[in-house]
Amino acid sequence: MQSLFEAIEINNPSVIALQEGGKTLTYGELLGEINDRAKLLENVDSLGLALDNGIEWVLWDLAALYANVVCTPLPHFFSEEQINHTLLNAGISHILDPQGLRETGLSSFDAIPEKTAKVTFTSGTTGTPKGVCLPARAMENVSASILTVLENRLTNGTHCCVLPLSVLLENVAGVYTALIAGCTVHIPSLYSYGQNYEHLHEILGKTHATSIILVPEILRILMQQTANKGGLAHLKFIAVGGAKIDADLVRMARDMRLPVYEGYGLSECASVVALNTPKHDKVGTVGTVLPHVKARIVDGEVEIKDPGFLGYIGEEAPSILSTGDIGFIDSDGYLSITGRKKNVLITSYGRNVSPEWVEAALLGASDIKQAFVYGDAQPHLSALIVTDISVTELQMRIDEINAKLPDYARIKDFKIVPAFTPQNGTLTPNGRLRREKILTLYHKEKSNELLQSTC
Repeated sequence: MQSLFEAIEINNPSVIALQEGGKTLTYGELLGEINDRAKLLENVDSLGLALDNGIEWVLWDLAALYANVVCTPLPHFFSEEQINHTLLNAGISHILDPQGLRETGLSSFDAIPEKTAKVTFTSGTTGTPKGVCLPARAMENVSASILTVLENRLTNGTHCCVLPLSVLLENVAGVYTALIAGCTVHIPSLYSYGQNYEHLHEILGKTHATSIILVPEILRILMQQTANKGGLAHLKFIAVGGAKIDADLVRMARDMRLPVYEGYGLSECASVVALNTPKHDKVGTVGTVLPHVKARIVDGEVEIKDPGFLGYIGEEAPSILSTGDIGFIDSDGYLSITGRKKNVLITSYGRNVSPEWVEAALLGASDIKQAFVYGDAQPHLSALIVTDISVTELQMRIDEINAKLPDYARIKDFKIVPAFTPQNGTLTPNGRLRREKILTLYHKEKSNELLQSTC
């Protein structure tokens, strides 16, 4: 299999590899720029990358890979507490942010397995997410498999980065795959899209993007903009993953001539595990597993044999990864994900959140007696609250609690409800929330509203 740097070296040297606004780098210039930065990493044990999306993010990420320096992307959506946890847990010796490259006073340690190229911390179901240690080979396997199943449809194309580069889905499935294919990668600043991606359609039009990767909530935004502003004829492939997506939404997007294909991925597998493609496609599934992936269903749970990662920080990798996802593989080989074994919520922005974490934060307020948090496949979290205080007072409490949580774990709307009890069926006899029962009683499904509002 051709490595990332071997591909960069043989790609057409005159083709633009990276572009950010008016700044460009050709494939002929790319390795030199990577090498220049790699030299600056000679005394770096572990690099924390805290830059906005842009050419520099990609160059420093590739430089770390080239220099065999462990790189840990620091997501902009992490709270200060999560950033500090990441720095300490990964033993990051140097951090690169808009102020430049500087020492942290920390040092790398033996808990990071040998051959680790990247440590990725997901959004975290709690305040202390685990670090997943990935070798270069695992990431290259994903990119090679994506190109195989897409049958080189990305070649000579233009990939536009929409998601944060700190997310593997964009970093590996997006940038690495596009560079191996010889594409031009446009990397707008995340801020250029606007707070709610209001400039997404405009940027995709200007860059003549042929491929993008989205989460469901951003797809909805693009569909609304397309309905108002017209089609994007250059787009040939839109991968959507990171969270559940309604099959009807995929069909509606395709009716608008948006070439949407759902996929499924895991950090432990260096992002993509399964993907629908123009040739092999079944709406309502997450596609067929990539050629290098060995997946099976055991007692309803998706398991991955030899997932590719080297372990979590301080923990060895299992030979078989129990994903926690419930699903099945049909007779045609298409994988469907139907739920989670645990209570983890995945917002429509692809952020994983344990409801118990946020509920515990809410119950830290003495005048909140009970709390139930929900928001799976929704853009934000909601809560059902049992309390004796007024709505105005409760809003003040929630504002105080939200200030201590990362944005993706904050409560954006709430409802005061009667007490949860065993008698009304909302609690187990030992006092645990009956989540499905509570959702049935109180949670008004929003998917139909979202589908209707899209058009």
